[in-house]
Amino acid sequence: MWPSLRSGDHAGVEPLEGMPRPGDVLLARFDHALVLHRLRRWEPGAVALRGDNAAHEDPPLPASRVLGRVRRIRRGGVVLESGWDVGPRWLGRLRVAVKWRLAALLGRRGGR
Repeated sequence: MWPSLRSGDHAGVEPLEGMPRPGDVLLARFDHALVLHRLRRWEPGAVALRGDNAAHEDPPLPASRVLGRVRRIRRGGVVLESGWDVGPRWLGRLRVAVKWRLAALLGRRGGR
């Protein structure tokens, strides 16, 4: 979720009140972990989430697994009520693409 969320940030999550809007950052329980991702679509029976720097949406998730919405962030001892959610940026997507390509390149070299 970089740059909206950074290493060391603490998210203040509140229970959902009403229908979340696309773009809201939600806390959801996946099989392997709790995840903070952005809402893409809320459909009957399923929710589509995606990390800001992910290439694809997460697998559909039952709405019952959404635990709440991020309302505030504590960063370096300062509580940010607004202004923390800068959304996905081209730099973040570029960073992830370079990281994936580098990992693939190193993986091929390591296998020879």
